Amino acid sequence: RPLNLDLHAGNNARLVYLGMLHKFDPLDSQFVAMQSAWRELHPTILFYEGTDTRIGVSAEESISKFGEPGLARFLAAKDSVPARSLEPSRDDEIAALLEKFSPEQLVMFFSIRPVTEARTRRAAPKPALDSLLSLALAQAHRNTHLRDVLPDTSALRARFARLVPDMDVTQVPDGWFDPLRTSAQTGSRFFNDVNRASSMFREVYMFRQLAGAAIPGARIFAEVGRDHIPAQAAALRCALEAR
Repeated sequence: RPLNLDLHAGNNARLVYLGMLHKFDPLDSQFVAMQSAWRELHPTILFYEGTDTRIGVSAEESISKFGEPGLARFLAAKDSVPARSLEPSRDDEIAALLEKFSPEQLVMFFSIRPVTEARTRRAAPKPALDSLLSLALAQAHRNTHLRDVLPDTSALRARFARLVPDMDVTQVPDGWFDPLRTSAQTGSRFFNDVNRASSMFREVYMFRQLAGAAIPGARIFAEVGRDHIPAQAAALRCALEAR
C-alpha cells in the first residue's frame, strides 16, 4: 500500500503526498489508491518523482510504460493540472556530489544505477541492459565535469572489472543502491554512499519544492518512492503548520 502524508496548512493549503512502490502493473492496488486520492483532492498542482514527461494514451498504458509517475502525469493532463518534477537538475546534483566523490565514481554510479533498476524492476534482458549502459554513460557525459571520464563502455567495464572482479557490470546487486545502508555494510565500495548523499541532496530539494508550493488555497498532490516520505515528513509538517 502507498505510504501517505496528508497535511493541512493554516492558509488553507493542503498537501497529499503518496509514497509509492516502483511498479508497472496496472492491476496493482496502489494505482487504484492513487486515482482515488486524486479524485478526492481535486489538485491544483502535481509534483512527481523523476524527470520524464511522457504519458500513455490511457491510465493503464501510462502505468505499464512509465510507472507511478506516468499515472500521476496522465491524471494531471486529463484534468489540465500543471505538473512539475520534484527532481533537482543533474548538474546541481553532480556539483554537490563532487564535494565528496571523484568524477570517476560518479560516472560509474550514474551509468550503472539505471541498468540495475531496469534489470530488477522491469526484468530487462541482457541485450537491453547493454544498450542502456551505453545510453546512461552518454547521459553522464553531458555534465562538464564528467565529460571525458571513462569515455566509452569498454573503459567503464574495464574499470569496474578492476574494482569488482568476477561481476558483470550489468549484474550489480540492487542492494548496492539502497540509501539506507552504507557501502561498508554491503561491500559496494562506494555505490551506497553515493546514493545516500544523492538522496539527501534530493530530499532537501523536494522539501523546498513542496513547501514553496503551499500558497493559500493550494491543493498539492505529490508522488514519490515511499522511502522518501519519512525523510521529509517532519520538515514538511513544520513548514505547513507555520503557514
